[in-house]
Amino acid sequence: MDDSDRKTARSRDNIRTGDRQITSKVFTDLDNFREFFRFRGHEMIQLNSGFLEGGFFLIKFGDLYFAYHWSNQGIHFFGDANSKDRKIFNIVCFENGGECFSFRHPIEPQRTLFGFNSMGADFVANRGGVMMQIGISLKIFHTYVEQLQRYDLDDCFWRNNNVNVLPTGMAEIKNYLQQIFWLAAYKPNWLYQPHIEKLVTDDFIPLFISQIPIKRNSKSFFKPSRQSPLIVRAEQKILNYLDKPLTLKQLAEDLESSSSALSRGFRDLFGISPMRYLKVRRLHAVRQHLKASEPEDCTIAILANQFGFYNPSHFTKDYKIMFGELPSETLRNTAKVNSSCDEYNFEIRSHQRLTNRCML
Repeated sequence: MDDSDRKTARSRDNIRTGDRQITSKVFTDLDNFREFFRFRGHEMIQLNSGFLEGGFFLIKFGDLYFAYHWSNQGIHFFGDANSKDRKIFNIVCFENGGECFSFRHPIEPQRTLFGFNSMGADFVANRGGVMMQIGISLKIFHTYVEQLQRYDLDDCFWRNNNVNVLPTGMAEIKNYLQQIFWLAAYKPNWLYQPHIEKLVTDDFIPLFISQIPIKRNSKSFFKPSRQSPLIVRAEQKILNYLDKPLTLKQLAEDLESSSSALSRGFRDLFGISPMRYLKVRRLHAVRQHLKASEPEDCTIAILANQFGFYNPSHFTKDYKIMFGELPSETLRNTAKVNSSCDEYNFEIRSHQRLTNRCML
């Protein structure tokens, strides 16, 4: 597979019948994947070096939707809530040797529903993996809550933003979702039958609500790791030092911590050391500047130097390993995209002028 084949987003978009919709995308390019999350109000960074591939699969039944996200590399995505008219629940589908965190809370893949209190998103899968998402309109969700008399699902419950269900219950939810995704992939016409929307809604939502435990104690909710506050402060410090020198010793002293505690916390959360995390964020910062620059106005060595990469050959090697292309290729490809956009905008403006003349 050559670079031109890799840097595509294969998609099947907006297959619709009434209120039913199936959308699927496969991303073989970091920037397309990032733009996809940005379009939905979230940012994303790649944590591991290497070729990134990811995907998105959405099945919508009117008031109910199921989504499936996956990535082969460690990612961190975050942002504000972008849906105030739905209850959204997230499930980690499987592990591949790494760990997942929501707002720095470790997730148990076999038990945890998380991310449902509309406070936004902060999710880390430090070696990639799969996450499934369930979105239910507030109106229909509260209708079933009333029918099932689940008055325990009150404001106190929603403030927790997570809950642990029984492993057998989680398995039942996942099995149902996997069947729906299989049908959408291999027998989509079955899902477009007129009665299916009501059938799935009446079948799944009561099943889902019934798996949320009625009697809950401290073990029903996950807790952040002890080092979570330290890592949050360290991450913010690192972001403030992307264009300034920073050592692990200095970071630890500024946070009144030890280097070993910081290293342990970053490896647990992000799967990499604090200094590797700093390098990753600096590489992303350089890439964003390259993509926002005109080739004739940008000197790569000077830009890299601004973010602490003082050896051009080492920087080029690190950049290529991280993103699969040279910095000069990023700059050149950005110029091509901008040129295409300029040509497109020129054609649009010319068409508009012609249309206005015809109207006159």
